[in-house]
Amino acid sequence: MGCTHSTNANANQMGIVTVSQSPKRVIVVGASGFVGEATLNSLVDRHSSALKIYAGVRDPSKFDDMVGVTPVKADLNNKSELSALLKDFDRAFIVTPGHADRTKLAINGLEAAEDAGIEFVAVVSVLTSGTDSIFGKQFAPIEAKAKALNISTSILRLPLFIDNNWLNADSIKGQGTLYDPRDPTKKHTAVVVADLGKAAADVLASPEKHGGTTYKLVSPPFSLNDIADAFTSALGKKITVTTVPYDTAKEAFMGNGFPEWQVDGILELFHYIDDGSALTNEEDTGDIAKITGEKATSVTEWTKQVAGGFM
Repeated sequence: MGCTHSTNANANQMGIVTVSQSPKRVIVVGASGFVGEATLNSLVDRHSSALKIYAGVRDPSKFDDMVGVTPVKADLNNKSELSALLKDFDRAFIVTPGHADRTKLAINGLEAAEDAGIEFVAVVSVLTSGTDSIFGKQFAPIEAKAKALNISTSILRLPLFIDNNWLNADSIKGQGTLYDPRDPTKKHTAVVVADLGKAAADVLASPEKHGGTTYKLVSPPFSLNDIADAFTSALGKKITVTTVPYDTAKEAFMGNGFPEWQVDGILELFHYIDDGSALTNEEDTGDIAKITGEKATSVTEWTKQVAGGFM
């Protein structure tokens, strides 16, 4: 895979055969969520001239059309079928799903990539991988498997998403406040989804630069009070933080359709933030810039970009 041979008149006359490089084939497995969509968008915007881009989803007929992206059936539940599919690809991104069995599913994807003999695979992890927490226990085996593969790999550790503040849109618009159980003074590092998409796309486009790496894709740290101040400036009206009990926050998350195991995992992250843990307040926030050449979006910049949706 990777090369086709071509000749031209001058080359033939000289007895030389020229070689032209065919585009590498890249697949994002688990492409229907926010991370997959952001990665595909950036692959198209930044690398479509050099790559053939595919979205691996369980049901291609339900995948929204994206210019420059070809949907194909890819199911992390079926390792043998996935391995057969990946034989046609050079690089893969395993977007670990938000599923209770995601440890097994992600490992299926990694093993399928290795069995297929692709040149490079990246996989989603979290900042708290390896800790005694719900997400930490889920992702430690995924990272261990990635590091043990006989192919080149990169682990992309993700924090909470700044975009999660869209859940506060109604209360910010209607009441001028955002509800949250965390200590509003405690700093933490999150990320804008579009930024992690750029980073993942650039890793997939240049795997020779990123083999054997573990990246922490985070923005500059901020507190909930900082978010409120940023919205105050962007919207031209006072926005405050209203602290609610953790039990109330859990009910609200579950009311928005999150499964209980995932809510409990999120609330564990909130407690890490309250405790001032370095796991959720990273000192080194430069990985996105290192990969993409562009600084990570700050919460102030993000609120300016999305202000129209909160008015």
